[in-house]
Amino acid sequence: MRAFAKQMHFSDFFEEFDNLTEKPNILELFEQYIDIRSLIPYEFYQKYYNTTGHPREYPLEAFVAAFIFKMFFSIPTVSLLITLLNISKELREACGFTTVPHKSQFSRFLINFYNEIYLMFHKLVDITEPICREIDPFKASILISDTTGFEGYVKENNPKFFEAFLKASKEYAKMLKEKNQDDDFDVYKHAYSKMPKKSSANPDIKLSYLNGHFGYYIKSNIVTNGLGIIRHIDFYEPKVDSNSQKSSNDSPKSVKDK
Repeated sequence: MRAFAKQMHFSDFFEEFDNLTEKPNILELFEQYIDIRSLIPYEFYQKYYNTTGHPREYPLEAFVAAFIFKMFFSIPTVSLLITLLNISKELREACGFTTVPHKSQFSRFLINFYNEIYLMFHKLVDITEPICREIDPFKASILISDTTGFEGYVKENNPKFFEAFLKASKEYAKMLKEKNQDDDFDVYKHAYSKMPKKSSANPDIKLSYLNGHFGYYIKSNIVTNGLGIIRHIDFYEPKVDSNSQKSSNDSPKSVKDK
């Protein structure tokens, strides 16, 4: 019997989104049980409303709620978030927007209030700690530390960026072969060795071997409790012996995990 693949339409995605927000109505539950104002530190309000000499077009709570819903519904990009806000009156009202901000306004919000968002995260830790201890005191008392990396949204992580170096390495390998000097030449290792060690857009985003492949990451240490709830995130640059990096691809991460 021949199987037929069902083609998905863009409208199907929005239908699924509506179902997700209605069964049960998550937006109503959010408005009923979550007080955004109580989650935002006073310093955040002070910085947000003091950086301009005129009233803000959009309330602080609206931006915070929008990013919470972005993570909750696993919306991958800000562009898609804006599209959903435009077509979903319910989502727009749940956030507190009368009109939808431009994409650049979302970007500036994250950049300009980076430190305040970090303060808000720590306030959430203080709020959720008693809840974790009520759920399971033993697991809540356990702290687990692990190193990882956040992949940067930079041009160096575009596959075409690496392909340019790989193409040059293949040309170099061809030249060595013509001279009978291509013994043990690895075009991939040669290509990776020629890549810049830092991103041109942000020097803190560095070339690393994480999550099974090379890429440009901001290295970090994440601390969770036994329930898997994040308690702390620390961005750092560990000192790794250069000789250990040459031994294998996995060595940088294994050294950091010790």
